[in-house]
Amino acid sequence: MRFDYYSEVQLLQVHEASLDLLKRVGISTSSKRFRTLLLDHGCIEKGNRILFTQDVIDKGMKTVPAVFNLHGRNDLHRLEIGSKKAYCQTLVGAPSVIDIESGKRRDALLKDLEDITRLADALDNIDIISPLFPRDVPQEIILTVETATCLRNTSKPLSICVESSRELKFIKELLVAAAGSEKALMEKPLATLPVSPVSPLEYGFGPAEALLDVVEAGLPLGVEPCPQMGATGPMSMNGLVAMHNAEILAGVIAAQLFKPGCPLTMSSRATFMDMRTGLGLWAMPEMGMMSAGLNQLGRYYHIPVAPGGYCGSSKIADMQSGYEHLYNALMEALAGSDIIGSAGSLDNALVECYTMLVMDDEISSVVQRTIREFEVNEENLAVDVIAEIVENHDNFLGHKHTRKYLRSGELWVPTISQRQTFEQWAIKGQKVEDVAKEKAKNLVATHQPAPLGVEVEKEFAKVIADAKRSLM
Repeated sequence: MRFDYYSEVQLLQVHEASLDLLKRVGISTSSKRFRTLLLDHGCIEKGNRILFTQDVIDKGMKTVPAVFNLHGRNDLHRLEIGSKKAYCQTLVGAPSVIDIESGKRRDALLKDLEDITRLADALDNIDIISPLFPRDVPQEIILTVETATCLRNTSKPLSICVESSRELKFIKELLVAAAGSEKALMEKPLATLPVSPVSPLEYGFGPAEALLDVVEAGLPLGVEPCPQMGATGPMSMNGLVAMHNAEILAGVIAAQLFKPGCPLTMSSRATFMDMRTGLGLWAMPEMGMMSAGLNQLGRYYHIPVAPGGYCGSSKIADMQSGYEHLYNALMEALAGSDIIGSAGSLDNALVECYTMLVMDDEISSVVQRTIREFEVNEENLAVDVIAEIVENHDNFLGHKHTRKYLRSGELWVPTISQRQTFEQWAIKGQKVEDVAKEKAKNLVATHQPAPLGVEVEKEFAKVIADAKRSLM
């Protein structure tokens, strides 16, 4: 099942507007290496802007791989990025959490990163894990510590957002150690590394250098601008989509000029400013709508897409957070997402919540059931079965056709949603968020991920020590 947000004519209008922005406005960058790369391949320098030509655009776009594989530490977790399977990814960079015991909001700690990662490892419908932002870790080596912590506590693939190249050497060394060798990591990459340029249309020194270094390191890249409608982007939805797309394409083209065929995703993160308060919002229906439009552009370019849809403005795991997350995630999945991020998030992606992560696991299973491919055939149309039942004045309950399709997963089965009678429910009287919290607490207390080997742990300790000496 697929949904097109734009008509064919409208899609081409937005596409052409993005190209017009690249050609007329271009990008600015303070990275000499990034600037030289673009100019050497035919871009035009105009003041402090780098303008793209159609030849450069065509050259950069034609080598992007439509599909690449992302792997976990074992063969159980192999994801085909580009197959439009809407893999669920946890929130990245949250500075706060909802405490699993008290329910109070507080600073995120390294212990939370360990526990949240193990919880995500245990949940069947969470596919990719991103780290939160622990406040008790030295900021100079935070990405190194985050990467090591995630690798210790999950065997699933990771996504590590990098703002500069500072820690990239150490991140790669950890990934190599976990993979077994650099060759093994190149063959089966364990993580994507998104980079966020600044809106509007600026590739600052840190993001520009990080983009090139991620590509040079041979790791899958994510190009992830985060324009804010009405603040760092236009107030019109189509205008924001056009600018956002241009920002992404600039990074995609630069990456392909630097290393043709390098794997990457268009990682859209368009948000909105509440003009009454100045707050950045992640809960509007327009977020799902714009992500659907950007997904459609990604399909047009044959580039994998990775928006962030499991998000909303609710401050707690409740009814509001449920419908916000479901709307955005389902909208993006139907429009052809490869990855949908921000699972477990609350309060406009500022907070990670254990309970919400379990609820998003359930929502992810709904999304997967909705987009699951199916065929129409003689057996599932069941004309002969219907005729047999009617003619014999029988019922469907005991028929072998019913048993077969009941056991084949024709109907979605929840893990925390409650389907008992009212009388049965009234005995316990639990809300779904209470059930989710109990499940989260149980999994955090009991789940043990596949361990790293002793030699790998020794290498991790060495890499972290090297990072401390070099960066602190």
